[in-house]
Amino acid sequence: MLIDNNQADLLPIVIEGHTFKPSAEGLWSLNEIHQTLNLPESKRPGQWDNEVSNRLLSCGNFHKVDKVGSFADELGAIAYAMWVSTEFYLMVAGAFVAMRNSAIRDAKAKDAALAANMPKASALDMKARGAGLTWTEACRVAGIQQPRLALDALVAMNAFAYPVDDFGSREGSPRPRKRGFEVGAFVKVSSDFGNREGWRVKPRGLDWLRGKAQEVNLRVAETKAAQAKAKRATQASRIDQWGRVRKEVRQ
Repeated sequence: MLIDNNQADLLPIVIEGHTFKPSAEGLWSLNEIHQTLNLPESKRPGQWDNEVSNRLLSCGNFHKVDKVGSFADELGAIAYAMWVSTEFYLMVAGAFVAMRNSAIRDAKAKDAALAANMPKASALDMKARGAGLTWTEACRVAGIQQPRLALDALVAMNAFAYPVDDFGSREGSPRPRKRGFEVGAFVKVSSDFGNREGWRVKPRGLDWLRGKAQEVNLRVAETKAAQAKAKRATQASRIDQWGRVRKEVRQ
């Protein structure tokens, strides 16, 4: 099994809970990393000027764009991290290792799932061409991991929307926008008999979902991480300096 290097290079990295996405050229913004992680002022990317940075500049692994910022590929980003500090270098190198391992695991899982579910996939393909797939079935085929949370992710991406009543209040669960039904990517059905969304996914919609799967899964992961962080912060605020739970004061 081989992984396409270009695809792997375009995966995001996560450092201290922050997600950093590369450009279409596979370059990470070092200024974004510096600012987001509150690195020392003396370690601004624009001040990185030594034998290593000059070599990377000449090789195209590191770029300085006037009035825009500094950008680097994987090799350049790791080298910059090494210039910042040993601790930061280990964090960044670990982030890239995790990215690679994740890509390998995902590729193996997809290969195994494809082999194991080939008969099921054929049946689902026929179903998609007929009545259409339920949202859960479509997510399974497209590689979207959290169907319920994925709906809100698609709303955030402005691809889906909540239906509203005459008073502008939300009514029901998210659904594709009108255009999706007009082009035949989705089809409206009765909400009875297991079709609680009130619509199904057709082949054209399934192809669209496959193309959005990675972005949707990433958004869901980021949302869950943010929720977990907020929960930890709330729990921490209830602990005093001696490690005891503060009592709530009733008004």
